[in-house]
Amino acid sequence: MALESTDPRPVGISLSDAYTAIRDWYQKHSDVNRHSERPCDPSYCRGSTALIKALPPAENLPDLEKRAVLREIYFGLRGHSYLQWGFHKSDGQFKMGAYAEGKLSPSFTDEEIAQLKKSVLWPYL
Repeated sequence: MALESTDPRPVGISLSDAYTAIRDWYQKHSDVNRHSERPCDPSYCRGSTALIKALPPAENLPDLEKRAVLREIYFGLRGHSYLQWGFHKSDGQFKMGAYAEGKLSPSFTDEEIAQLKKSVLWPYL
């Protein structure tokens, strides 16, 4: 997945604000079959919906877990990406991929993965 060079990017946005914009959009548009270009596999739809419903407000989520959610839009953590279907969707200001792009880290360390496995979101990522 990649953004177009002409896609606007949020400048100077905090991780919490990027996460909140993404969370709000996905929770308003959680019907993946209605918003995707093609019907999705039922297990993928269930996984995507479960993750979206599980996303807590930014103030209730450590930065590491916010980063994991943003990474889910691009790559996912375990071989699938339950949020990739919204990558090119916009909230009227920016695409979900643009919110995530500026806050992505190259990858997670083994220690970070161990911490993520303790997260309430781990079963959904």
